[in-house]
Amino acid sequence: MKYIFLLFLLLSSLESELDKKWVSNKNCEACHQDISKHWETSRHSNSHFSKNDLYKKSLEYMVLKNPKLILDEVKIKCAKCHNPRISKTSIKNNEKILLVLGIDSTKKEFKNILDNEQMKNGINCAVCHNIDEIHLDKEIGSQGLEGVKFGVQGTMFGPFDNTKSPYHKTQYKAHFADNSPTLCFTCHYSHNNEQGIAVYSTGKEYDSIQSDEGCKSCHMSKKKKGVASNYSKDGEKPKVRMVRDHRFSSVDNSTILQDNIDIKSYKEERNFIIELSNNSPHSIPTGYGLREIIITVQFYNESKKKINQKRLEILGVLWHDKKGKATLPFMATSKAKDTRLAPKSTQQYTFTLPKGAKSATYILSYRFINKKMAKIIGVTDSFFLKEYKIKEESLDF
Repeated sequence: MKYIFLLFLLLSSLESELDKKWVSNKNCEACHQDISKHWETSRHSNSHFSKNDLYKKSLEYMVLKNPKLILDEVKIKCAKCHNPRISKTSIKNNEKILLVLGIDSTKKEFKNILDNEQMKNGINCAVCHNIDEIHLDKEIGSQGLEGVKFGVQGTMFGPFDNTKSPYHKTQYKAHFADNSPTLCFTCHYSHNNEQGIAVYSTGKEYDSIQSDEGCKSCHMSKKKKGVASNYSKDGEKPKVRMVRDHRFSSVDNSTILQDNIDIKSYKEERNFIIELSNNSPHSIPTGYGLREIIITVQFYNESKKKINQKRLEILGVLWHDKKGKATLPFMATSKAKDTRLAPKSTQQYTFTLPKGAKSATYILSYRFINKKMAKIIGVTDSFFLKEYKIKEESLDF
């Protein structure tokens, strides 16, 4: 009996390691060319700390400020959503001690776990399309790999019930076919930090307005004619289906904010007013708590000379630590300010006209992290520091 139990443990361990056939999207793109190409532009493909400077610097800052933590411990904890096929889900006290002491064999073991090809490939095909069952507990919030049951390796689940592949088994699953957000909410529903502060609550925002829109139509695309697979038998063409893009739209690879924020601007007496309407079923910005939208207004006189500029960073969250200083969401003891656009809401922003103003130009832009926190934690990648323009418009009075 003891040997059977040990064999079971060994097989369980082996099953957690992905076969090399499934560790990279490069092994899938021969048949799924468009899907792979779009996915490579997504934040899902950059979810590993080696490809994401903001994520990497956030992890390092959390460890720097908390001497009870070690870096590999935090990486494993966060990988439950950032890299859900991680083969190790917890770290033992003796392993922490060996890592702190710098034991080479232990350091090498954890590097192999955290920095292998499978992990670096991010949230790839074998993460989502091998999910057999979803067990989302909204009371607990986002659980990542702990909220799903993966299927047998070599079986890919999807939205079609009549597919065949020479390379893997295929099986229909409703969570791919319907518009339900359940699959996305496995990682994107909500999460409280250790102080009990909600550091993101995209799913709860969605539930607050009882929406049935789902996530796929905006963050993937509306269903359209295309091919899920370029594979076909000799003499046949690939099967045309109703498919969605797999770019998982963000501000850097799509027009998702332009599509979901209506903007009006007008003069009313001595005021210049900008009106923003959030058409999405969650707050804007949502997700990671340091994202922000910036409104910049410039005023000009009759000869088009700039006479005044007001820059107002308004759509975002300010997080404080116990000393009242700005910090990361995961380290915050309070949410000092929340000026985001609530789901399905409209907000006006009023700017007093300076003397002599005859026209105004506003710029609406987006940033992944505010400048102050970027400097504090040491983010240097321009991808996260630059402002992504949403809209620019001028108005004569």
